[in-house]
Order: sequence, then C-alpha cells, then structure tokens
Amino acid sequence: MPKTKVILYREEDGSCPFLEWLERLPVKVQAKCFLRVERLRELGHELRRSEADLLRDGIY
Repeated sequence: MPKTKVILYREEDGSCPFLEWLERLPVKVQAKCFLRVERLRELGHELRRSEADLLRDGIY
C-alpha cells in the first residue's frame, strides 16, 4: 500500500497550530503523537481503532 500524505494546516503567517500545540506537550507525549502520525502516514485509511476513529460528519 502506498504511503498517505499527511498535510498540516498553516496560517497565512506561516504558523502551524498543530505544531504549536504539540510543542506545549511533555516530550514523552510528543513522541507518542509523532508515532501516531507516522502510523497514519504508513497505513492511511486502513488505520483503525484505537488509533483512528470517527470524529463527526463522516470525518475520520
């Protein structure tokens, strides 16, 4: 399966809310978040619970 492209949202000023939020977390939690994003990149839509789930309105 091809890797999924993970795109982070950036504001017009170049800031990235996700990265700003991530930087405020403890280092161990940051590492876990990076692992989840990497798993999303590797598995894409095949990623299932408990790593991915329905948010709302058909958004996973």
